[in-house]
Amino acid sequence: MTENTRDKLIATSIQVMAVKGFNNTGIAEILAEVKVPKGSFYHYFKSKDDLGFAIIEQYGQQMRQGLENHLVTAQGSALGKLKGYFTQILEFVEGNFCACNCLLGNLGQELAMQNPAMRDAIFAHYRGVEKVIEGVLRQAKAEGEVSQSADEAVLAKMFFAAWEGCLVRAKLEQSAQPLRELINLYFSVVFPSTK
Repeated sequence: MTENTRDKLIATSIQVMAVKGFNNTGIAEILAEVKVPKGSFYHYFKSKDDLGFAIIEQYGQQMRQGLENHLVTAQGSALGKLKGYFTQILEFVEGNFCACNCLLGNLGQELAMQNPAMRDAIFAHYRGVEKVIEGVLRQAKAEGEVSQSADEAVLAKMFFAAWEGCLVRAKLEQSAQPLRELINLYFSVVFPSTK
């Protein structure tokens, strides 16, 4: 068995649980999809919860790193880069609506009241993304794009919470319009520009 098997188990779990949730996904289903025997699972994970923590960690790191990588490589102002990142997600969702999903948001809704340790793990990644956004807004403040009186920590928290909520709304409506409206609202009204 290779580390690649562990990676496949995590990747497949992310795909399946993003749609079916944690509680409605069985280990046997994951193993059948990856085509490995049951013993392989327990070679890498002590339990289904252990797998859950692994997928939370993997997905959370990917989410934060995706944002950080965009901010490093994109051109333009801090606020423009942030808007560009979320606009790219919007455009991707519009072209592939079944991708309108956030595994951490889904698992947070499902597990927050059931599993305090998983809730804490999910929330740590939420805070990680919010901290990145907060840093962007701090830079935007220095660049004169955001008012000096703005509280970038609160703005970051509210924006990301609104984004996650709009993902739920978009799934209910089967439309990316809530995401588009959120981007338009925040980047034209809520972030109080001084320009």
